[in-house]
Amino acid sequence: MSNVTLLAQAPSTPSTNREGQIATIKLAKLSTYEFNVRSFHPGKTFGWSGFNYEGDARGFSLKPSGLSGVQGVLVTSRIWHKFFVNLAANEVINMQTESNDSGKVGAEHTHYDAELKPRGGSWPSIKTEKGAVTTVWVDGGYAGENHAFPFSAETKKLTGMTFVPSIDVSYKIIMSFDRVAKHLDVVTYIVGDGFPNCEAFISDSSGKSIFLGVHVRKSAALIALFGDKKYPMIASGIRIEVDDEGNFKEKLGNEMKRRKLKKEQLEMRPIEEWNQFFTNLSPNEGRWMGIWDEPMPDFATESTLK
Repeated sequence: MSNVTLLAQAPSTPSTNREGQIATIKLAKLSTYEFNVRSFHPGKTFGWSGFNYEGDARGFSLKPSGLSGVQGVLVTSRIWHKFFVNLAANEVINMQTESNDSGKVGAEHTHYDAELKPRGGSWPSIKTEKGAVTTVWVDGGYAGENHAFPFSAETKKLTGMTFVPSIDVSYKIIMSFDRVAKHLDVVTYIVGDGFPNCEAFISDSSGKSIFLGVHVRKSAALIALFGDKKYPMIASGIRIEVDDEGNFKEKLGNEMKRRKLKKEQLEMRPIEEWNQFFTNLSPNEGRWMGIWDEPMPDFATESTLK
């Protein structure tokens, strides 16, 4: 007699004799995540159209930001903006928006403090829906000017304004944290002037970082920076596997790619592979240089520090 026949003939357990058991599920911890959004120029200088002011001489990077001259700062940016989202406390904390020193090669550099600091913030600071799945929305942005330009710093200090156009960037970030399935979905949308380059990434409490996206500049400072434009620069949607502490595991899925390929299931891939794609990407990818050609560094020898 087959097993199928035995099962068919066996009496089922009466409902009065069934004993339900509670299965305990360990929920992933509502952790704190760091976000970085940065504007930088990969050239040694901005070229003639940027009056030959120094750039950042680097490619896309996950290295930490910091003030010029501070030990441990590995890369510079024209503006760097970072903040932390504390999911457990439902708040945005420790926001910082700064510019690294700027000037021309061999000339005195401008330090961005007091009135010269770039402006940045998140508005509204945070909204949330709580439960097994916690969803958070963060809207924000930053803006700042090149006060190394003659008389810009003096004008700003005297009047609170400057004739130099600002770098403008705005972002919308949605985080959806599933404590049962243990994954974090991050949707990122960043707009701005389209100049210079832009990069965004998220880091967990252990310091592991993942790119949210990058943008290669268009046009030149002379044209692009006037007005507060809303040019689409970064759009991404990724799912990150997390452990019980809310820290990133080894894989992520690209939702934008899944939709583009019209696949039913999200394909998970190594985070290291994902990050390498961006760090290996040319910071001039797809850009027609032409008359806007800027001097690029030799990345094997060029220091990114000032």
